[in-house]
Amino acid sequence: MNIVKKICLPLVSIMAVFFIAQPLYAGEIDILVNKLVEKGVLTYGEAQQIVTETKEQVRAELIAGKSTSVPQWVQNLKLKGDLRLRHQYDDKEKDSVSGRHRGRIRFRLGMETKLSEQFNFAAGLATGSEDPRSTNQTFQDSFATKGIQLDYAYMQYNPISELTLYGGKMARSKILWEPTDLLWDGDITPEGVAAVWSKKIDSSSLFFNSGFFVLDESSSKSNEPYMVYFQPGFSWKLDDNLSLKGALSYYIIHSKDYDMDNSADTNTKTGSSHKYDYDSISPALELTWKDPFSGLVPEAKMFGEYVKASDPSSDDSGWAVGLAFGDSSVNDKGKWQIRYVYRLLERMLF
Repeated sequence: MNIVKKICLPLVSIMAVFFIAQPLYAGEIDILVNKLVEKGVLTYGEAQQIVTETKEQVRAELIAGKSTSVPQWVQNLKLKGDLRLRHQYDDKEKDSVSGRHRGRIRFRLGMETKLSEQFNFAAGLATGSEDPRSTNQTFQDSFATKGIQLDYAYMQYNPISELTLYGGKMARSKILWEPTDLLWDGDITPEGVAAVWSKKIDSSSLFFNSGFFVLDESSSKSNEPYMVYFQPGFSWKLDDNLSLKGALSYYIIHSKDYDMDNSADTNTKTGSSHKYDYDSISPALELTWKDPFSGLVPEAKMFGEYVKASDPSSDDSGWAVGLAFGDSSVNDKGKWQIRYVYRLLERMLF
């Protein structure tokens, strides 16, 4: 009987790995060990030990991405999501009559995976409507269900270590650096192609971002509106605690004679169509100071951004300045950040 056990125990373990790693056969390992228990080959305790150890082994292989039974892209899959509830009060006319109370909800669910050494894929869903500037939904309409939209879906390709190419509907923060929301609302996910290049040089680094975005599509016109941008920039470590980052963005925005969806009503128009193309230049700087107050604050930032459009001849610029204290990102328990931004944006941009 001992010889039989010595042969059966490794065999059962191997078969358990195969069956448990594939949900379609997950229950068969239990059937197998139960039969061996019935025939006296294994004791009940030995059978339970095999099942437990095998599950732990499979789980460890999946976490490490080393399972031979599950596709590699599935093992590399990462999920993320968040839920936000808030009460919002608006009083644009500065009187109690025009005040508006709203309960709002935002839900986001995303996934990303590494398809190979050079290719990554990411996609996400979010509450909201067709408005690209908001993923919030208001509590209203007698408990009506809320819409879920495609927030982003893109491929990422790394031909060399310094260069990353993107295609699809992308997260803006990955392809274009901006210290404020002067020009880009945080919820906007541009559509098109982009390239991100960076090179580290001693205590500093250089980067260059560029892309082509589709703004609209028309079945009756062949020359649709689009946006092209070029953004050279740098990041300079002044000392162990102080660093400076800056960039100069140039936007080519072809929008003249088009009535584009979701464009701001404050833009200068001829009838319902845009009067100008709004090519723009935008410099930006950000100074970061780590541990400025002996451990009381993780870091402090000062930042500013300016934009100037080639058309029209007036109401053609904007600027923003701000301060931030706390952690660089609030993505875990105990993280915090206080941020203040003052901005002035004239009516030429959308």
